[in-house]
Amino acid sequence: MPEPTDEPRYRLLGVIPREIEARDEQIPDDTVFTWPHFLIRHVVVAGLTVAVVFLLAIAFNAPLKDMANPNTTPPVAKAPWYFAGLQELLSHFQPMVAGILIPGAALLFLLGLPYLDRAKGWRVRDRKMVVTVFTVLAIAALILTIIGTLFRGPEWSWVWPWNHLYVEL
Repeated sequence: MPEPTDEPRYRLLGVIPREIEARDEQIPDDTVFTWPHFLIRHVVVAGLTVAVVFLLAIAFNAPLKDMANPNTTPPVAKAPWYFAGLQELLSHFQPMVAGILIPGAALLFLLGLPYLDRAKGWRVRDRKMVVTVFTVLAIAALILTIIGTLFRGPEWSWVWPWNHLYVEL
């Protein structure tokens, strides 16, 4: 048997120093395949969600209104709370202005706001214009929604909420 030396050992593929001969430690792979693990979890969660919705629909009665009668004109309908702000806006302005121009302008302005405000920082005190404009629009929408939901009654008449509450969720 030959004596061990510090000289390089020769193999067919080239010269390999002794330090590299040691095999690297293999780390166990802890990844999981999408099928079946991930998709089965999604199917179970979707099934549970549908079951909860069915149980809620059975537990709480939510009847439909009467059939439509083409011979009678219904009173002015009050929108649900999430559209009450737009309906309140419609009661103060012309429909083209209140239904299309004002909400469209607000959305376009909010979409363009990052391009108009070129502040470098991400902190609130560095982005005063964005915070101010968004706060004004959010407060205006909130006030219109509160007025349309709580202070409007049948035929869109003004009603104090402590006298009678006409709220449909």
